[in-house]
Amino acid sequence: MGAIIKNNLLTPQLDKDLISLIEEKVSTNEITWFLLGGERFMVKKPVSGFDFLVASEKGIHKFAIENLANVMHVPMKDMASLLNISYKILVKKKDNYVFNNLISSLSVEIANTIAKGLSTFEDPEKLNRWLHKENKSLNLQKPFDLLNTPTGIKLVNQILGRIEDGVYS
Repeated sequence: MGAIIKNNLLTPQLDKDLISLIEEKVSTNEITWFLLGGERFMVKKPVSGFDFLVASEKGIHKFAIENLANVMHVPMKDMASLLNISYKILVKKKDNYVFNNLISSLSVEIANTIAKGLSTFEDPEKLNRWLHKENKSLNLQKPFDLLNTPTGIKLVNQILGRIEDGVYS
């Protein structure tokens, strides 16, 4: 599947904004918020994970999923696969289409995992390499390939937590 950051695909401002957030060591919630579209996604910056729960229950717009795909440099075809929906259905929806709470929640969890990875590695390219490399702790699966289920996301987050704590993973 796709890659997190390839400079020729990100707009210079989006790239600069993401790098700036990482360097400022803002919270994972704030990076997640940015990945999903920032103020366009949610007018106020999130105070806690509960804000994302409320957003998921209401449903998130297609533009938030597109923003996440753009920042991750994942084609919408791969994004559809991560979200377990048909590519044709995903691309036919208008920008302001609101997805159900299951797809919305999965989108938020993927964004949160990417945000945690960015906070952990402090470098989008290092995170990208890690996401696309087979990992012994994940039975030689690539972390990116596990982001299509809540259980897979949980496993990837556990490994990221171990890396944060300095445990070889």
